[in-house]
Amino acid sequence: MTTSIARSLSRRLACAIVVAVTAAGLPAFAPAASAADMPAQARPHAVVVTPLWTGFYFGVHGGGGWASTHVSDPSLQVMSQIAVIDASGPLAGGQIGANWQFGNVVVGGEIDVSWARIRGSRSPEPGFPFSGFETNFRALATGTGRVGYAAGSWLGYAKAGIAWADLEFTYRVGAPPSSSVPHTRTGVTAGAGVEVAFWRNLSAKVEYNFVYFGENSIPIGSNRDSGNADHVLHLVKAGLNMRFGGDYVVARY
Repeated sequence: MTTSIARSLSRRLACAIVVAVTAAGLPAFAPAASAADMPAQARPHAVVVTPLWTGFYFGVHGGGGWASTHVSDPSLQVMSQIAVIDASGPLAGGQIGANWQFGNVVVGGEIDVSWARIRGSRSPEPGFPFSGFETNFRALATGTGRVGYAAGSWLGYAKAGIAWADLEFTYRVGAPPSSSVPHTRTGVTAGAGVEVAFWRNLSAKVEYNFVYFGENSIPIGSNRDSGNADHVLHLVKAGLNMRFGGDYVVARY
């Protein structure tokens, strides 16, 4: 009987030890089990916003121009040598165009039209009885192709194409009145610029244009088309463009 009682007490003591050890180990394993059951949290991603230049656009611009007109008189009616007439003045207008972006390369085309008041005059040449010459560029227009490289919100580009001008050439021989010769010219242009997108589809630009109108006949003196004139212009423009059809591309890393 004593042996049976001893065995019963031993079994109860062993069970109590197992329960105590198990209870003591539960706090250590509980956090690990809870952490294993929790879903993994997403890592934060950096967001990089890059403007997409593809699309149509229109805008406005303003700036100034410097011109040089070279006039010759082979008939020697009003001058004996080439007269150089320097001119300068403001311009303002608008533009419309389209871009297509391929990676970092952007190609497109643009038409712009400007009102201008680029004027200049030359003093009389000694030995000839005339009072001088004057040129006045009243309107300018260009049609150009563009190619550029986009880096983030910046776009650098070059452009080239055709140019058109409406100008007035005035000369005076002897006493007043002056003789005014309005005419239009077609030539070539090339230039470069930088554009930056700073708010949604709105961008700002600054560019330089070189314009050349080759030698062409012009009526001076008593004989029609007796003179020749060519024109060189340097234009600086700053403007704003609003793009349509393109938007911001959001890349996540």
